[in-house]
Amino acid sequence: MRILILTPQLLARHRDRLIRFSLRFGDKRITHKALRWLKQVPVNQPFPEGTWMAIALDRDRLCGFILFGRFGLEEAFIVVHPSKRRQRVAEQLLELALNRLDRIYTRVACDNIPSLKLCFAMGLVAFRLVTGPTGKPTLILASGNWSQEEYDRHGEP
Repeated sequence: MRILILTPQLLARHRDRLIRFSLRFGDKRITHKALRWLKQVPVNQPFPEGTWMAIALDRDRLCGFILFGRFGLEEAFIVVHPSKRRQRVAEQLLELALNRLDRIYTRVACDNIPSLKLCFAMGLVAFRLVTGPTGKPTLILASGNWSQEEYDRHGEP
């Protein structure tokens, strides 16, 4: 497996594929708002600070991807093909993100046990419990050089 960090030009080439992949393998957990965000990321200029994406490929087959919009303050999600979920694809993608980004934030519904296990295993800390966009209890997690104040100023309400 190889991991490819997406530039705006590579996103332009892979965007439709990522959206289809999310709809098919995101277990109905990727919100419409998140997919709209992905559709609207500009590809004719550098990504804004803290916007970072990577895909995992097995030969040329997409087996997973991760993205952060402004360190996760705008958007953050990961999708892995079901046949690759026990092969540490998510861990490799998240580890690379943690090494490349100064800080990350993410929101995970409390009933999404696999994602919570991933986040806690990779050292993210939960700092707030909110009601998510689907009405479920949702944890706000972070890692790196994060602060509650930054999240309060710039994160999702």
